[in-house]
Amino acid sequence: MHNIDSQRIMVIDDNPAMQKVLRIHLESSGYIAQVAENGNHALKILKDGKFHPDCILLDIKMPDITGLQLLPMVKSGFPLVPVVMLTAQTDLETGLEAMRSGAFDFLTKPVRKDGLLETIKKALGYREILLENDRLTKENREYQQNLEKMVEERSGELMNAYKMLKETNLSTVRVLAETIEAKDPYTRGHCNRVRVLSRETAILLGMKEQTIESLEYSALLHDIGKIAIPINLLHKTGSLDPDERMKFEDHPGIGENILKVVDFFAPCLNIVRHHHERWDGLGYPDGIAGDSIELPTRIVQITDAFDAMTSNRPYREALPRESALKELYEGKGTQFNPDIVDVFIDKKVYLSIENLN
Repeated sequence: MHNIDSQRIMVIDDNPAMQKVLRIHLESSGYIAQVAENGNHALKILKDGKFHPDCILLDIKMPDITGLQLLPMVKSGFPLVPVVMLTAQTDLETGLEAMRSGAFDFLTKPVRKDGLLETIKKALGYREILLENDRLTKENREYQQNLEKMVEERSGELMNAYKMLKETNLSTVRVLAETIEAKDPYTRGHCNRVRVLSRETAILLGMKEQTIESLEYSALLHDIGKIAIPINLLHKTGSLDPDERMKFEDHPGIGENILKVVDFFAPCLNIVRHHHERWDGLGYPDGIAGDSIELPTRIVQITDAFDAMTSNRPYREALPRESALKELYEGKGTQFNPDIVDVFIDKKVYLSIENLN
């Protein structure tokens, strides 16, 4: 990690008062701040190349170029620089739209210093991982391009590079998984339990170890899109109204967008996007059915549902294990793949998480 003193934050906001507040918060915390008064000013600074931001704070509503219009331009030129959007409390939907378009996170105005610094810290931590991942991916690619003529003398180096790349990606998984639980403490441990249940089920189904490894990463990250859902919605004790339901059902697509910037996560994208689909085609977001849903995704649909049913939620108490198993059995052929449900129940896969938190 770089020292805070060398980390550069660009603030793009047309409001002089907001510019001043954000600059004071950032500089008093040791960051280097560069203010752009509007979208065109920001593009000029970035094009000049004299200021290389590590993170960008971008206001959504600006007169010349809106934040949503500027976001893809910035991400196109600086794909490894996280962008945190600034939006009004009354415009949360636009903040979610920005995350679907590639923003790392969003903050609502008025911006509190502690919330600002915590979000920037997470964004910069994620950037460090992306930079390391990018470096190692390029290094690994170079090794592979020259592998034929260098295999004998450099095979050891190639293995080390791959090992380092894998370790870096595992760090990414851990950071993102912790981000999910920090957002929704009610589901603490849920992703890890889904991972264990999914691995055990996949072994019984005879899946290859490499596929199982990707399945485990996917299980840990299947709910990453929930970081874009407002906390009050995640913790709501009553039924969701249609608008709230629509926001909640956005999270698989948001999760896919968050992960697709890292090549390593390509095998995870299908599970993250489709873990709320159903065997009968009545799920979301795409309404796919049956064998159109990939096998690893069908596994996570079942393990995710079982752990959710047997865990406390703000809107209900946990179901007893037998009741949850009955729900799975009754969902065969409608919500769930019948054969996988049979394996899960008959082989007592659910016992594998008895001693997990």
